[in-house]
Amino acid sequence: MIKNEKQYKITKKKLQEFNAAILKKQTGQDLLSVQDKLVLVSLQVMREQFDNEIAAYEYLKTNMSSLLNERSIDELPELLIEYKVQAGLTQKEFSKKIGMKEQQLQRYEAENFNSISFKNLLKILHAIGLEITVRGTIAGSNHSLA
Repeated sequence: MIKNEKQYKITKKKLQEFNAAILKKQTGQDLLSVQDKLVLVSLQVMREQFDNEIAAYEYLKTNMSSLLNERSIDELPELLIEYKVQAGLTQKEFSKKIGMKEQQLQRYEAENFNSISFKNLLKILHAIGLEITVRGTIAGSNHSLA
């Protein structure tokens, strides 16, 4: 997942490099060794992955529809990044909005918020106005949680 404008630009540049490498390999495709054919397939797979990531990032930046629909709690890290991208905020602007140092936000994003404390997670959620609701049943019973 592309998390910021810098990664977006790097991914676009890498995509150009992959396209050039693919074109170079395809020019002599009939004479390619098995190893070169495998490299070509790998390049094509990576190109597709970059295309998908770029398209998803561009969609977030241009589509103002609500992205806060029902999501799994497992998707919370992606949701926070999507919020930042869709709001058009840089890491610096987002860190200011949530009252956190930019370097700390960079570390959290780099590791998909795996080491964030519950206190800091709540701080972010409150700052951006994201409300978490729990729906479902408790295992072994029919009681609803929300």
